[in-house]
Amino acid sequence: MEIAAPANEVWAYRLDFTNLPEYNHDVSGVERVEDGSGAGGVAGAGARYAFRLAAEHGSHPVTLTVTAAVEGEEVAAAMKGGMSANEVFRVEPAGAGRCRATLSLWIDLPARLAADTALELLAGGRRQIRGELDAMQAVLEARHRA
Repeated sequence: MEIAAPANEVWAYRLDFTNLPEYNHDVSGVERVEDGSGAGGVAGAGARYAFRLAAEHGSHPVTLTVTAAVEGEEVAAAMKGGMSANEVFRVEPAGAGRCRATLSLWIDLPARLAADTALELLAGGRRQIRGELDAMQAVLEARHRA
């Protein structure tokens, strides 16, 4: 997706997962429980976050660890909760204060999961990614206009 904000701003926003509830309304109670280092400082690689994720039957705890941060370009994270997942968020300049952002997510599904349930979970993951990007775009473009 294209976002009308500079790539460095979008990258820094995504890297700081304390922003997560602003673009994922299923998330609550985010706190950084361990600081990272390198690109992004305390939010950089090694930073660990704890939060609650709303689910169909209540909510459950999730731990998210930033596994890589390349300044202005990429944020990678691993999540453990109800299931394990990994994501990579990439951003690149698109000219005139705009950028292109891509979010990829890999979900580790249990082998015993029925095929139709697995397909539902994967479709839900795609909807989640689209929703996060749409909400991030709205937040970042509003901030950039202000």
